[in-house]
Amino acid sequence: MTRERNKVSTSALAKMLGKSSRQLFTELEALGWIKREEQRWSLTAKGEFEQGSYRESERYGRYIVWPDSVTEHRALVNPEDRLTGVRGLGLKTGLAAPRINQLLADLGWIRPWLKGWQLTDTGEAQGGVQKEDIHTSIPYVIWPKTLPDHTVFKRALREFGLHMAEVEQCHGCRAMDGHLLRSEAEVKIDNWLYLAQIIHACDKPLPVVEQARADFYLPQAGLFIEYWGSEKSPSYLADKMRKKALYEAQNLAVIELQEIDLDELDEVLPRQLRRFGVAC
Repeated sequence: MTRERNKVSTSALAKMLGKSSRQLFTELEALGWIKREEQRWSLTAKGEFEQGSYRESERYGRYIVWPDSVTEHRALVNPEDRLTGVRGLGLKTGLAAPRINQLLADLGWIRPWLKGWQLTDTGEAQGGVQKEDIHTSIPYVIWPKTLPDHTVFKRALREFGLHMAEVEQCHGCRAMDGHLLRSEAEVKIDNWLYLAQIIHACDKPLPVVEQARADFYLPQAGLFIEYWGSEKSPSYLADKMRKKALYEAQNLAVIELQEIDLDELDEVLPRQLRRFGVAC
């Protein structure tokens, strides 16, 4: 009975560890000690092994309690053994760290802050932990190594992926921002611009008398972007040469991308955009 009296609720345990209740519940779930069932938390076999048990209350109903000695458990004292930065997530997903941060920002889990990233309440609920660089004081966030298995994050990765665009019969491919495009290549470029928070239009008419449209247009810089695919049909090549001539004759600012650039957008686009005064 004395042993049971020394047990504390998960919320009380969180205070003892200097964490929020939401963060601790997330950590315990990641450890496999608890699981969510029918809108309430339940102990797993592993949680019972760690001496978790239930307590009944007229006010709160059934809730989980833990021995106060669990505050010294290595998994809770050193949770960063289970956390990684965006570079680590990038190694698991194949995306560069800046793209990971932009995906997380698009989900509302982080937001730009003081040249870095600030964790939101929603991000904290997913297990994110706020950190700060000891040399520059720039804030950043670390995440559970299991984040690539998170349902919402996996869906965001699929939407960003080159081969995972939503194909609409007879109409084209849907990008993350809702733009309807003609090819998966254009979707990849559009997704990159969207996550970089660069305002852009698609299929924009050129400011010339002759009928011609650009693949993308960045109004803040007066800059066009053209993607030249690998198609070799006479009609495609003729249209390509006609548009190139229009850009040159009208002295229009344009970035030209080739098929080989699609896998290197993180390198190619920032470098090209800086030439026209666009920071990203």
